[in-house]
Amino acid sequence: MTYLEDARALYNEMVANRRHLHRNPELGFDLPKTVAFVKDKLTEYGLEPHDIGDHGITALIGKPGGKTVLLRADMDALPIVEQSGLEFSSTNDYSHTCGHDMHTSILLAVAKLLKANEDQLQGYVKFIFQPAEELLIGGKAMLEAGILENPKVDAAFGLHVAPNAPLQGIIYRPGPAMSSALNFRIRIKGSGTHGAMPHLGIDPVYIGSQVVNGLTAIPARELGLDQNAAVTIGRFEGLGAMNIIPDEVVLEGTARTLSENSRAYLRDRLPQLASSIVETYRGQAEFEFIADCPVLHNNEDLTTKAVDILKDKLPENLPILPFSPQLASEDFAYYANQVPAFFFNLCNPYDPTANDLHPVHHPKVVFGEDMMPIGVASFAYLATEWLAKHA
Repeated sequence: MTYLEDARALYNEMVANRRHLHRNPELGFDLPKTVAFVKDKLTEYGLEPHDIGDHGITALIGKPGGKTVLLRADMDALPIVEQSGLEFSSTNDYSHTCGHDMHTSILLAVAKLLKANEDQLQGYVKFIFQPAEELLIGGKAMLEAGILENPKVDAAFGLHVAPNAPLQGIIYRPGPAMSSALNFRIRIKGSGTHGAMPHLGIDPVYIGSQVVNGLTAIPARELGLDQNAAVTIGRFEGLGAMNIIPDEVVLEGTARTLSENSRAYLRDRLPQLASSIVETYRGQAEFEFIADCPVLHNNEDLTTKAVDILKDKLPENLPILPFSPQLASEDFAYYANQVPAFFFNLCNPYDPTANDLHPVHHPKVVFGEDMMPIGVASFAYLATEWLAKHA
């Protein structure tokens, strides 16, 4: 099989698909245009797409008698106004600044290639085009909708593009590879009053500042170095004025860790500490977890075998390197917590020597398209070779 050559032959089609998606980004679970486009392409390629959950899409190819591999792409964009200056920039106030348009286009090309070689598959390949990864809850929704069943999935593979890497290649991490994410919202209710007479009210702005100090101190004072975490408050909103204390403020933040023990501790401790601080200063607290995504754990045996496949099948001069764990989060972790999984980064800077490379989520980020065939070939080889070795 010559999947890399075949993928390169699909380059122009892949780029056209990607740029269409890039111009028309959609958010979260609300992906009607994206879903319609992906389903049309899958049908064109000879697959039978099916809805799963809320705006998820799945398709199955292969034959019974073997194992089942899951290949995943995410489809949602971000509420960020694009500033890349590209001729195919977003036409609305959202943007594919995380590269999910590339993930979707890559997996569409994989579906086309594997469908054309379906008779060579020694088992099933199941595709999942997933919504709401940016909310870190789409993977969980797909699990609850039954993506790992009928047929039962035995292994899962996923990738993420990395536009600010200093190389073009593949990087991976066995074991804990990306952190968990506890995303939370705290609504602090006080009693508004004039800023000249704060004693007549209950100041939620002051209380909120104490909550910020308290929660962000947890990693330094309550977790050991081997169980460390990062707690960040990224939003602090109080709709008062320079001389008016508002009735309430809203805080939003995230806690990241590579330790499931720390994740469990933070899940209990964050609302407990926030509530106690707020009550100390006579306010009322409403604490809500928005997402609770687990650590993304790459199965070590599967990682070793997957890397062997990639090194054997891809060009010898292509860097395929281990990397350090990341405190970024990925809801592919939901699949990886249920079945053996391998998740890797496809490093695709538009120019590895440039000094102005931007990371994902930056409004000016530009992704290199030249590495897309490598992503397609990687998925195709991983699926076919793993199925063959486990027939």
